[in-house]
Amino acid sequence: MRPHGALASSAGRAWHLFFWRCVAAAQSASWFFALPPLCKPRWVHMWSLSPSPLASQLLLNSLAIFYFLGYGIVMLPIYRGNHPCFEQYKISDKPWAWQSKDQAVRDRFWALSARSVKLFAFNFGVLVPLLTALKYAVLGDNMSFQTSDWPSYSTLMRDNVAMSLIHEFAFYWAHRLSHHPQLYRFHKVHHEYTQNTILAAQHEHPIDYVITIAAPALLAVAVVAPHSFTLFQWIGWLIMANIDDHVGYAFPWSPVRWFPLAAATEQHEFHHSKNMGCFASKLSIYDTLFKSEHPYLKWRAARDARAEKVGGDR
Repeated sequence: MRPHGALASSAGRAWHLFFWRCVAAAQSASWFFALPPLCKPRWVHMWSLSPSPLASQLLLNSLAIFYFLGYGIVMLPIYRGNHPCFEQYKISDKPWAWQSKDQAVRDRFWALSARSVKLFAFNFGVLVPLLTALKYAVLGDNMSFQTSDWPSYSTLMRDNVAMSLIHEFAFYWAHRLSHHPQLYRFHKVHHEYTQNTILAAQHEHPIDYVITIAAPALLAVAVVAPHSFTLFQWIGWLIMANIDDHVGYAFPWSPVRWFPLAAATEQHEFHHSKNMGCFASKLSIYDTLFKSEHPYLKWRAARDARAEKVGGDR
């Protein structure tokens, strides 16, 4: 991994990062403030066409597929293009596996990518519908798909923040426990990626998917019981953050990384490459609180010291 965004001067770099963080914040503001009035006039009518709350929830969950496909289409020319505009934000110093001169490395990458597609298809096509049906069977009316009584901005903020904090806490401990030997036999599938691409985001053994992905999300939704539109907003943010964790670049315009408590993409890349520390994903609070970011901070300090020494020797 390397420091990204290497620009002509520290002042220029600071301005560059400030500009893109403003762009990132504007994207988040649009998602939170502009989307509700656009959706409100059509929301109740749109979901009234659905035969049941379960069918509505299944349809809402299926949006994840379109997020991944859309993000993948955007990332494909970036991965292939090797353009300095984007490569300055690439986290790892290692070349991409598909660019390796070693045929065996390239073959392993394509075989792993094919497995990722199969796991994604099973988890989203079979496992998620089964878990959703089970959720409604067990919780019943407690998981009703609310479409009326449109939430105010204060309610949207409260419920989005509450679900994010609950989910991240549950994810942190589920992820940390998944590194215990009894569970790591499932979680190690996800760690087959030591250098992430977008396909790593959902490269999960089905049992690991239930433990680290489905269970934390279900807990957050069950506790908060949000309006369907709030759920739509939150799922979008959750999926975007998950993809951003694994994309292999630390883009400063990312709408899920610009605020102070956001975990850095580089932290999750470190976790994959070193298989230690940084168990959080979207927020840095719990890694800081439970001191599990120390391996990353130690590694980063050593990296920065080496970079400073090389710069001073020139």
